Amino acid sequence: MGTNQNPKEILKNTVAPSTALAYLDPQYWDERFSNEEHYEWFKDYSHFRHLIQAHIKPNSSVLELGCGNSQLCDELYKDGITEITCIDLSVIAVEKMQKRLTSKGYNEIKVLEADMLDLPFSNECFDVIIEKGTMDVLFVDSGDPWNPQPATVTKVMAMLEGVHRALKPDGIFISISFGQPHFRRPLFDAPKFTWSVEWSTFGDGFHYFFYVLKKGRRSSDGKGSSESFQLPSICLYQEELETEDYIFRTNVDEINF
Repeated sequence: MGTNQNPKEILKNTVAPSTALAYLDPQYWDERFSNEEHYEWFKDYSHFRHLIQAHIKPNSSVLELGCGNSQLCDELYKDGITEITCIDLSVIAVEKMQKRLTSKGYNEIKVLEADMLDLPFSNECFDVIIEKGTMDVLFVDSGDPWNPQPATVTKVMAMLEGVHRALKPDGIFISISFGQPHFRRPLFDAPKFTWSVEWSTFGDGFHYFFYVLKKGRRSSDGKGSSESFQLPSICLYQEELETEDYIFRTNVDEINF
């Protein structure tokens, strides 16, 4: 591929759908993964490594939801975390990732075809569960972000209930998201969950949210979190304007507002 080709045109012609609603279509993902080798949603590991290392130990058992063709598990493995299970709804993504990891000799990593809304794991079996942009897809047709559609809430709660069930009693759920705390907290803080909720941000122009939900740490008053929140200012750089993250966020904003 010539180096003088416009990155935005490459993106337009190869991966980005015409509407964010396409992200809800399993066929879109199968077709995309058939033609795309690698894409990192919401920045690569180097941008949040300092945050994730504070919560994952070398002996942690880790589940990654919606792995797609990300190299997050590769990077975790190189950092000494070898007990990793990755799942995705797309059989094509799963098969290609299995081949990639085998070619690298990362044979301990398991890659399974599975639905994050119906996790096929026993209770309390993971120390850490991670999702990076996967939950955000559930919100692309949510309507008013302050009052999401009931169907959206049902799907999100099914995901969170499965995560909470599969986490060990002191396990941690890490969610890397565009979703701002005033939109995510009503879901994270549902009474059925025992986790505490905290977050950090990373990124230059876009601010991505790094949520850490610690099971069994909910405060005695029943509230998961009490932090105040001020939306970071946005100053976009040209390379950020040319990423699919920008297109995804723009399309979601157009749908939601």
